Amino acid sequence: MLCAGGAVVDLKIRFTAPSVVGTSNPGTGVTSLGGVARNVAENLAVLGVPVSLLSAVGDDAPGAVLLELSRERGIGTEHVAVLAGRTTAQYVALLEPGGDLTIGAAAMEVLDGITVEHLRSAWPPMKDAWVFCDGNLSSAVVAEALGRDLPVVFDAVSTHKVIRLPRDLTGLTLLSCNRDEARAWLTHHGLPADDDDPVLARRLLDAGAQSVLLTRGADGVVVAGDGVMVQLPAVPATPIDVTGAGDAMVAGTLAALVEGLDLVSAAHRGAQRAARTVESEFSVLPHP
Repeated sequence: MLCAGGAVVDLKIRFTAPSVVGTSNPGTGVTSLGGVARNVAENLAVLGVPVSLLSAVGDDAPGAVLLELSRERGIGTEHVAVLAGRTTAQYVALLEPGGDLTIGAAAMEVLDGITVEHLRSAWPPMKDAWVFCDGNLSSAVVAEALGRDLPVVFDAVSTHKVIRLPRDLTGLTLLSCNRDEARAWLTHHGLPADDDDPVLARRLLDAGAQSVLLTRGADGVVVAGDGVMVQLPAVPATPIDVTGAGDAMVAGTLAALVEGLDLVSAAHRGAQRAARTVESEFSVLPHP
């Protein structure tokens, strides 16, 4: 498995009381590794899937730590570019006492250094390999991935980044997005975006995606594919920290697909891992 996209140093600050806008709020903080592609890669490594990361970091101390710790966690880093004079990507998450995200801030300009040439040089030669891409990649890199010869999974990341997907989704094996990201992509390409979730998923299939995970938080996930349109309920959970839940969802699903499970069973496996992730203090569970 090749995971291409964000590799980030995360700072999570949890408020000790409900936040108040416009003033300083007390809280506790923890620094960890993050980035959608890197988190998915770590989840896959924990689940026993051989995985390498394609990303970019700065030639700074956070970048060196990110590479070292990723290798320790079973992720191949030979395809991570170390860019001179650049700052490793950072993400700051401000969390309410119950774990819900209040606001996040991302400084990820270094990821613009991931080029089509990097993707071509890292492309797996094995015919049974898969490629995961996240929305931190440029439109050109995403288009290159979709035009090649392996199954490609794409995670939207945000409403701003999902529009990096082209109008024609042919070549996309699995698209993972939430309802807001689906609507943002449809609107960007001039398609109707005001229907219910199964219709949104159907429109993504009609655009060329082979299958879709349309995540809906506490409402569960719509699983759509060839002859499949299933609304899976959310797995019951008591959240401690929601950071990393989406990454766990797509990684758990992807590991199950690689294992040979059908789409709906694989999505259920992913939802279970996401639920266990939000009930922990970890962005990536350190165990299967």
